Parts: sequence; C-alpha cells; structure tokens
Amino acid sequence: MIAALFEIITVGLPFCAFKIIAGLGLNQIWLTVWGALDLAINSINMLSLLLVRKRLLDACLLSLAIRAAKHPKGEAKSLWQDLGNSVDVLLSFALVAFMLGGGFLPTLAPLHLQVWNASVILNVLGAGSSRLSQSIEGLKQGR
Repeated sequence: MIAALFEIITVGLPFCAFKIIAGLGLNQIWLTVWGALDLAINSINMLSLLLVRKRLLDACLLSLAIRAAKHPKGEAKSLWQDLGNSVDVLLSFALVAFMLGGGFLPTLAPLHLQVWNASVILNVLGAGSSRLSQSIEGLKQGR
C-alpha cells in the first residue's frame, strides 16, 4: 500500500499537474480537462488506498479508456492497463519536453511554475527511488 501511495504522489499527481498547468498555460481546455480527470482518478485511488487498502480505479484516464474499449479478460486485463499507463507516461514526458523545449515555462503564472517545479522534483525523486527499489529487490531475489 505504501508503494502505491508513493507512486500516486510521485507519478500520478505530478503528471496531473503537468497536464493541468500546460493546458492553462497554452490555453488548451482539453489538456486541462484531461489533467483534471486524472487528478480525480488519482484522488479517488489515494483515498481508497487509505480507507480500503486497494485502488478502486486504474491509474489514469488512458488506462481506463483502453481497457473499456478492449474489454480484456484475465491476464490480458493487466497488459492493456499497462499499455494505457505507458502511453500516459510517454505523453506526459513529451508534454514536459514540449513545455521546456518550447520555452513556455517562463510564461506560466508564478504559482503554476512553483507547482510545476515541485511536480518535476517529486517525479524525479520517485523515478530514482523506484529504480533503487528495483535494484534492491533484484539483489534480494538473487541470493
């Protein structure tokens, strides 16, 4: 449960912030709405983890949409869920790269820029922590 909460805090919520803030900064309502829907999903999952110790929903809107469109059964369900999560990660990182490379960050409102920067920090720390955790787990299994 702690790992799932950590993932929401370091991946889910920062990705929501990237979408919402980029949507506001670029005047793209669809991107803001997408981020807001992801924020609702992550908030529900965070609450459900704290209250019933499991996620109630997929990690993001794309994962929900892909599984809803495919209606997979059994083991295939998690594979389609992972595809949705992976596409969301790629698009979120592409959005960060676009905002940074396009020089759009200085155009953000000061509060938005602060939230953006905090989200980048959380995301980077989460990625590093996840990688370290995988390495330690690999060492434990190698004994």
